[in-house]
Amino acid sequence: MSKLRLDKYLLYDEINELMHSWQENYPNLITVETIGQSYEGRDVWALTITNKNTGSPDTKPAMYVDANIHAGEVTGSMAALHLAEYLLTTENDKIKKLLDTRTFYILPRINPDGAELYLTTPTLLRSSVRPFPDFRKDEDPAGLHAFDINGDGRIQLMRIRDDQHGAWKISSEDPRAMVERSPLDLEGPFYHIYTEGHLLDAQGNILENARYPFEAVDTKYGLDLNRNFPAGYNPLTPGSGPFPLSEPETRNQVEFINKHSNIGGVLLYHTTGGVLFRPHSTVPDKNFDKTDLAMYKELGNIGTKTTSYPVVCCYGDIWSGVLDDWCFEYKGLFAFTPELWDAVGRAAPEVKKDPYKEPSKEELNQLEIKLLQWNDRELSGQGFTAWHKFDHPQFGSIEIGGWKVKECRQNPPVKFLEQECYKMTQFALGYALSLPVVHIDEIEVTNLENNIYQIEAVVSNHGFMNTNISEQAKKQKAVRQDLVTLNVSETTSLINGDFQVEIGFLEGYSAGQQSRFYRFGKPAKSGKRIKWTIQLTEACSKQISITLKSERGGVKTKTIAL
Repeated sequence: MSKLRLDKYLLYDEINELMHSWQENYPNLITVETIGQSYEGRDVWALTITNKNTGSPDTKPAMYVDANIHAGEVTGSMAALHLAEYLLTTENDKIKKLLDTRTFYILPRINPDGAELYLTTPTLLRSSVRPFPDFRKDEDPAGLHAFDINGDGRIQLMRIRDDQHGAWKISSEDPRAMVERSPLDLEGPFYHIYTEGHLLDAQGNILENARYPFEAVDTKYGLDLNRNFPAGYNPLTPGSGPFPLSEPETRNQVEFINKHSNIGGVLLYHTTGGVLFRPHSTVPDKNFDKTDLAMYKELGNIGTKTTSYPVVCCYGDIWSGVLDDWCFEYKGLFAFTPELWDAVGRAAPEVKKDPYKEPSKEELNQLEIKLLQWNDRELSGQGFTAWHKFDHPQFGSIEIGGWKVKECRQNPPVKFLEQECYKMTQFALGYALSLPVVHIDEIEVTNLENNIYQIEAVVSNHGFMNTNISEQAKKQKAVRQDLVTLNVSETTSLINGDFQVEIGFLEGYSAGQQSRFYRFGKPAKSGKRIKWTIQLTEACSKQISITLKSERGGVKTKTIAL
């Protein structure tokens, strides 16, 4: 059986081989299916993990986890795969309970095209490989285009000396760091800092000589898939695409979530930053329902305890059109967007004390020094390429250097990869344990007379969260009320009650913690008692069953003999 490697970032074919190996070795726990294709036609895979012997996946409350919608954020893929392998191979009471009573839907690589280009070439890109705006399919403006000019497999930075116009100077604290030139700096050397690359004309030909001024050309891969969702979509947001859900990758996600009404929790793995983003980008907390905001804080506390990452609301930033907003606003699901990997937090933990604070130029310069010191201390200097001379065919003598973005800043060096994966897995498990889980606690039958029976059933929610998940879900009518059904033979007469009874929503025990008086609140309304009176004929079966169906809390059936 294949085992997840955590000493590298896996390619598309390696992930496929791993997932199908799991399916072959754990057929009672995992199903692998394709949910659609990417822009270039690659299959996008979903893993469904649960103990099939204790019920089908759609009869259990479910966690949804996806990753790698942004091409370069491949740590998310590895963390999603780590969660899957942990569930399949770990033997303890917590995992057994989760597999018996919950379902996990794990989509480890939403954007396989972008990730493949990112991992197999020097290219740096945000999301899809579809050129955007559309004119970039056939046209590249003249100017400086990113390119691995020295052939070392990376696109880094060029510093070009220009004592008259240069905006940067070498830091006096560390020659690797560049700091802003101030009006008081009258004597050089001063430098321009450019992305490593070469100058092309409007026809895509390499120019013989560099002539100032010239434009630095943005990548043709201008889409940002996580601005393409309907909630707060704005066509003026950079990379948002021509219209909501214009891209196959984003449609795959929304259609999957819509199809699986048992999803109760959502985690969307990204990198980098070391924070747990939560909605809402367009609604301030003062307009949040207080109950929903309280639940976000409770779940966020689980995330912070397991990852050490603070929860940050992204209101007021350029985050509209994102999936976590859509999950909450349209479906009433508490979605988090963890930004895995935190080089800044490792190098300068004091910066994380106030994640909302905008750092000054001086603070950013000091942070760069601390990051370089951390690189020397923890990575033996291997995360940064020292500036070195290079004879550029157009610019002449320049220097190339800078951070190794892919394997140090955007994603963790592989020596830290397992740590990142493990703590995100613990957050996912803790969140899953918080989901509602319904039960039929008892059924009581009383023989009144002449084959007339009174039946009483107590149904309840044993979970932390309510079966509706959120007040927003009720407001949006995104979830159906819990339903209790009495199943009897066709010739049974119903004297009192209804065969199907909508009972509203069952609270989780968290509801009993919301209001406090000397530290004690009102008990949660976690259970309901339902009564029926029926009459049997001689031809009737002497057996009945009761089914409790909760879209997000699971399905339970109990059968008894009269």
